[in-house]
Amino acid sequence: MYTKLLYDYLVDCECCKYCVLRYLKPRYEELLCVDKAFEKRKLGPVKTDSIESNEKKLKLNPCAICFGLFDNIDSIILKIKEDDRLKNYQIDKFLSSFSLPVLLELTQLQMWLALIEKFPDHISKENTPDIPIKDAIKYIINDRLECELKKEFDVEGIMIGINFSIENEHEALSKLDEVAPELMNERNKQKKRFRTEVISRNYFCKHFTPKSIDIVKFQKLIPIPPKVPIEPIKFDEITFTGPTIFLAGRYNKYSRELSQTPWVVGGKRLSDLSVEEIIVSTVLPYFKVSESCVTFMSSGREDVDVRCLGKGRPFVLEIMNATKTILDITLAKEIEAKVCQSGVVAIRDVQLVKRDDLHSIKSGEEDKKKYYRAMCTLRDNDIINEDMLMKLDINEAFDIQQWTPLRVLHRRTLMKRTRTVHSVKAYAVKDKQNLIVLDFVTQAGTYIKELVHGEFGRTAPSISSLINMDIDIISLDVMNIDLDFPPSTQT
Repeated sequence: MYTKLLYDYLVDCECCKYCVLRYLKPRYEELLCVDKAFEKRKLGPVKTDSIESNEKKLKLNPCAICFGLFDNIDSIILKIKEDDRLKNYQIDKFLSSFSLPVLLELTQLQMWLALIEKFPDHISKENTPDIPIKDAIKYIINDRLECELKKEFDVEGIMIGINFSIENEHEALSKLDEVAPELMNERNKQKKRFRTEVISRNYFCKHFTPKSIDIVKFQKLIPIPPKVPIEPIKFDEITFTGPTIFLAGRYNKYSRELSQTPWVVGGKRLSDLSVEEIIVSTVLPYFKVSESCVTFMSSGREDVDVRCLGKGRPFVLEIMNATKTILDITLAKEIEAKVCQSGVVAIRDVQLVKRDDLHSIKSGEEDKKKYYRAMCTLRDNDIINEDMLMKLDINEAFDIQQWTPLRVLHRRTLMKRTRTVHSVKAYAVKDKQNLIVLDFVTQAGTYIKELVHGEFGRTAPSISSLINMDIDIISLDVMNIDLDFPPSTQT
């Protein structure tokens, strides 16, 4: 009996069939076939002289609650299907985002208050009596899009944004200043620069409920139930945004005049290219994104004059608004080959990884081992001898104390750091009595140049202090980074 009375009341208030059903608390799947849901409940147009009138109300007039939002379903689906921008995305998944006017929250509150007054024994002040408009429209449109686009709804898909507006919304919401000045004053205290809306959806839903407002005062200023709008809701635009994907790999750097990232000091560029720019410029065309959509990350960095050899240094490109989420082996190899054509950078093991995998590149950053080879020189009059080579044949780990090097103080905090040197191995250079090759295995974050010469005692102990001679570094190479990321794709 109550269900029939509620149905008749909502019809008389000129609600659309979707909104009527929302207040009958259906299962979500019933929203996909509203007529059958009514038939199941033995409901339909009221059998009185006003049958024709009620049928028109359910079909033609803008709904008193949703302003005709649900009348837009077919046109929205068609616009999305026919939008040329959608063809740019080679992605078989999607998700949706709806921007609905806050005024719809107000009309739902108006109807809630009307139902409390009409059916006080059935409608509470604590729990909303309907399925929210936004939940209902999303459920219906997502189901339709899955069928029409042949794509799966998934958070890693294309974001389809659907935006609506209502004329004179600002004017209608401004009445809330009189309805609940205490709530709006609190809201206004939170005003942010450039904010234009009267009230946010979250703030309204949280603070404007039957329990928190003066219903008598509300009814004097805002009609209960809501009146049928003169103009229906306006469909504004559709936007498409590709997902964020993560392209990982390892890079080698063969030049001693190439920075890892763009090198700018005091507004002046100090190198023409960088490892980052070579890799990013190669990848951009494959994912059809602009440079601003790509962020480069790596597991540490080497100086401009240091080569990175061996298996290379792990890196990740965060690519926003990507047009594809699949990278087959052939395409990955093509990207690797193009980067290699630069002659100064090569990459390997290129693949897409999950966001959750990124912890590998950062976790244990100071615990992993790094392998270096340094060509060093003594003073002209000093020569390498057997005793020196024996002193530098160190297989047991030892700790050093390093103050932040003077050369990086412009970008690093001045502090003393403890680092572990796991091993040192020394080799003489044939026919070069004052040259020595040193192989180091150290904790990540160790400054190798300072480990060699000591930097006026700022690193202790150092190779210089161990042999009690001045020694300097001529060249340095990173030979290996003990990090199994990303997985090897080499066969």
